[in-house]
Amino acid sequence: MLRDKYFKIKRSFPAVFVIFCLVNILYAGIGIKPAYVELELDKGQAAGKFIISNLGEEEERFRVNAIHFTYSIDGGLSQMPTGPNSLATWIHFNPKELVMPPNSQRAVRFAIVPRGELKQGSEYWAAMELESLRTSETTSTDEESGKSVKLRVVSTIMVPMFGTVGDVVYEGNIEDVNIVTRSDGVFIHSIVNNTGAGRIGAKGEYIITDALGQVVYEGKIGKGYVLGGTKRRFLHKIADELPEGKYNVKVTYSALHFNEPLTSEIEIDWKPQQTEVASDNASSSLTDKSRHLAKK
Repeated sequence: MLRDKYFKIKRSFPAVFVIFCLVNILYAGIGIKPAYVELELDKGQAAGKFIISNLGEEEERFRVNAIHFTYSIDGGLSQMPTGPNSLATWIHFNPKELVMPPNSQRAVRFAIVPRGELKQGSEYWAAMELESLRTSETTSTDEESGKSVKLRVVSTIMVPMFGTVGDVVYEGNIEDVNIVTRSDGVFIHSIVNNTGAGRIGAKGEYIITDALGQVVYEGKIGKGYVLGGTKRRFLHKIADELPEGKYNVKVTYSALHFNEPLTSEIEIDWKPQQTEVASDNASSSLTDKSRHLAKK
């Protein structure tokens, strides 16, 4: 994930975060391999390395940080030094700063040294943040006051790191599948509820059929992490308008740690109306196939 940090008196953290299940990352001439890390914390020393590649024609300088992160229900990313089930204060990187000539590679080694007692059946996480030491400046103007503020911008790439202890339960279900009308179109809406301890790397798809069984819309809803014990809303535009009628809506989420995907279906007697998040038009006919349990 690439992120820009804006410095005024304090920093904010817009960035590109590497989601999951990739072999490597390539962004703006910088490559990182692997694109995520998963280790067993109770099976000896948890250690490894990242390979950083500068594929550009200019020298690059970086600082390597360990940070904790969480998501809001709508997928908003928050960064912090540490938090519940955080690996951030346990991770040691070597080196912590890099000077990389053009077309070069460097290894950044890491070791995770837990402090305190590890809870069986738990997943811990953090991210490796590759922070560029090259900065740029931009100006932001407040529309109400007319005052301008000069900001310093720093780009970062974040790679998620996960550590498990014992048999971690990966479990979840799908909630609130519906079709939603908003001012900018018709959307399919669903929430993935992670009821387990380990994260769900959810990849969502949908299919909508009419009363004759004909497919009218199908595609991908989106993908993203749903951390243990949290929920994630997925909202995807399917059309500008949807004609009135009866529809079957089926939503499926696959995930790395699931043997079978999460699935949920509803029958909708659709009458267009504008809603904020969910429609009240779903009938009580709900085929609930959404629960799934798997163990690592």
